[in-house]
Amino acid sequence: MEIIHIVFARKAKEQINHLVDIANQLATEQIKLGHTVQIWGIGSGTLDQLQHKPYQAIFFSTSLFMWNTLDKIKKAIQSIKPSTIVHIHGGIIPIFYPIIFHLHKNNCPYILSPHGRYNSYTLKTASYLKRRHFENFDTNIINWASAIHFISEFERKELLNHYPFDLQKSYIIPNGLIDNNINIAPKIMKHDEIIYCFYGELNMNRMGIDILLNAFSKFKKTNTNNAVLWIMGNGKDRNNILKSIKKLGLHKYVFVKPMVYGALKFEQLSKIDIMVRPSRLDYSPFVVLESASMSIPSIVSYETYFAELIKTANAGYPLKENSVEALTQTFIESMNDIDTVQWNRKKMNARQMVIDHCSWNKIAREQVEVYKTIF
Repeated sequence: MEIIHIVFARKAKEQINHLVDIANQLATEQIKLGHTVQIWGIGSGTLDQLQHKPYQAIFFSTSLFMWNTLDKIKKAIQSIKPSTIVHIHGGIIPIFYPIIFHLHKNNCPYILSPHGRYNSYTLKTASYLKRRHFENFDTNIINWASAIHFISEFERKELLNHYPFDLQKSYIIPNGLIDNNINIAPKIMKHDEIIYCFYGELNMNRMGIDILLNAFSKFKKTNTNNAVLWIMGNGKDRNNILKSIKKLGLHKYVFVKPMVYGALKFEQLSKIDIMVRPSRLDYSPFVVLESASMSIPSIVSYETYFAELIKTANAGYPLKENSVEALTQTFIESMNDIDTVQWNRKKMNARQMVIDHCSWNKIAREQVEVYKTIF
């Protein structure tokens, strides 16, 4: 089978484009399964992170003369063999519409993986132009798709709330653990404090850090405990977070640390007890899976798209609603569990969840089975 993954290579401050990384993981495993795979990157960024890969990576730059780029892509589409599957990653990307229109015109079947880009937060808070783009263009992309891949039932319901589509052509496969880091040693370090940790972008509203701080403040004031909170990350709201910590009187219990990477990241994660992610807008945060692979349960909102997986596996605490009250109660529940058999069970389940459901080889096989139904 021949497979082409299409991703948007945007300019970004971060070194890693997560959609490109997802396409890379999928393409790498599909190559191992014996398929012919390409990744087409389209945009003003780069595909530097796809150097020296086992598949062909083709970059169509839109930095200059976009119409010339579109002509090159159209010619590339015309050369696609009839049995080729095209897999589109992302959503609400203006440059994608003329490309997908040309795929549709040439009867090239494609799979659409929005990867959370049609989330309620974005569609409610987006600019007028962005909303109109969704209504006028992305709805066609959804209708034309041979199949639509979602990473959770919550993501599927979010889109359904904004646009009624054919549920029969949708399916759910979760994202996997990047680089299949399942060989990371389980957490074994001992310490006196119970450490809750947020790791990610320091964006107060999107990442729900205001919910996190207010809930932790209530938790500390109403319960005698030895819990502390680490906030690890970089971002525009660092100073606002520090001010909120001071205002809430949490300076003895909440510690803001810079984001770290590689071996140092896993060394820091090995010290924590629970990962916390009460995000309002989040595109499947991989740190939740990295933590789970180290037998660290997580508290997550449904907006992370991992809540259903964690709930089914009994591998942590999905928030019933993403609010201060719900998170405060979950802090209390998790603290009560820590000295019980239930806690050890959650830790074991977290690691097993990653092994059972988040292997990219398994995900690649499941995607290929869906591709086969298209023809």
